[in-house]
Amino acid sequence: MSTDTLTASLRRLLQMLGVSALDTAGLDAFIADGVTALFFTGNATRYPEIDDLAVVLPELMKEFPGAFRVGVIDPDAERKLAVRFKISVRPTLVFLRRGEVIASLPRMRDWGVYLDEIAAILTEQA
Repeated sequence: MSTDTLTASLRRLLQMLGVSALDTAGLDAFIADGVTALFFTGNATRYPEIDDLAVVLPELMKEFPGAFRVGVIDPDAERKLAVRFKISVRPTLVFLRRGEVIASLPRMRDWGVYLDEIAAILTEQA
């Protein structure tokens, strides 16, 4: 993923442990095991909430330590993958368990809403 076109918030997110840059080639291997969250960003100029979520996401990872890995979708692959995962809103977090979609959280949400929704996602039975 070229970081030249990414905002500072997205670049910081991609440097974190447990966060991977994903394109179509590496996606299936990334989502095959455990719980993963795919971060569909889009254009941060067009969708300013993207930077907000890029800042909040590391805090969510701290609230649920080791519960899920995050993959940031490469902007060059995003349109194709958005069709695959039926994403039309940016930003969106798509949660998967062993490659199967279990929930999508579009747009920026309040902190408490994220905590409740992610807790419910993580406790759902496979």
